Amino acid sequence: MVAKVSLGSKLSLEPARDFEKLLQALDVLRGRGGPAPEEYAGLNRLIRRVGEEIRTGVVDQAEVKEKLAALSQQHFAGTMQASALSKPHGYSGDFEMIDAIYRLAVSPDPNLRRWDLFFHAQAAPCAVRNRKTYFMQLLDGLMGKHSGERRVLKVLNVGSGPARDVFEWLCTHPKAEVRFECVDLDPKAISFGRTLCAPFGARVMFHHQNALKSVPSAGYDLIWCAGLFDYLSGRVATRLLRALLAVAAPEAEVVVGNFSPFNPSRDYMEIFGDWFLEHRTEGEMREIALAAGGTGIGVAWEPEGVNLFVHCKRTLP
Repeated sequence: MVAKVSLGSKLSLEPARDFEKLLQALDVLRGRGGPAPEEYAGLNRLIRRVGEEIRTGVVDQAEVKEKLAALSQQHFAGTMQASALSKPHGYSGDFEMIDAIYRLAVSPDPNLRRWDLFFHAQAAPCAVRNRKTYFMQLLDGLMGKHSGERRVLKVLNVGSGPARDVFEWLCTHPKAEVRFECVDLDPKAISFGRTLCAPFGARVMFHHQNALKSVPSAGYDLIWCAGLFDYLSGRVATRLLRALLAVAAPEAEVVVGNFSPFNPSRDYMEIFGDWFLEHRTEGEMREIALAAGGTGIGVAWEPEGVNLFVHCKRTLP
């Protein structure tokens, strides 16, 4: 039987910085294939302490990034956190990363499997999976609201990424009279989503375009934008939401997701994934919705309390 290593005792050899303790912990854990579930809390506490060292200037952020990148390339290639750090498509939260989070993808390598399980247990990936469920529930509600109407409902998905949420919902609602239009800036994401959703033919259309410059205009019954606002400044987010409201049908909802400051995974994301987001409070998102001309503004949360969703409608003349 392999002895367990206590992250709160045996690894506390009093080096100068918590970052050195973290490197030591990673070395010990690597030697036996990654952390066990009972060690997650201790490892996360250590990661948060390193985050505080970065914020207070005790350790240099560039040094942390350099050393973890080297460690990742040498020992963790193929894991979720290594993929986030390496940015194969130019940014950490690319369509392949989001799709892997949705699918709870885990490396088949037994020496790496535990690291992926640790990644998926973080609050942020859980919140990302929850937002997929949230979107599906919105679609179910849309169907109920318009039941009995003899027309095709139109849904716009902005920043659609892999479009797995659309695919999975259609798999469970194969006869639903709903047409989706998906917009993404990444041509590889568009190609992936188009291939994935090919079984549903013309019911899912894809637009390779920059939503900050233009969005399709069709009087949509629901507009969904889950992860794009996390990367936008307040000014740009307001401008985009105004554009989305303009193409919504009367009384249709525009629903925008954003990570909140209550993100227990923030240090893990930033330290291990070089993954930085614009975290916003409920009040800040309400202000953006008001500035964009939204009305009937409401805010909801997914079960982790990490991702919040602003619901609003366009102001009618």
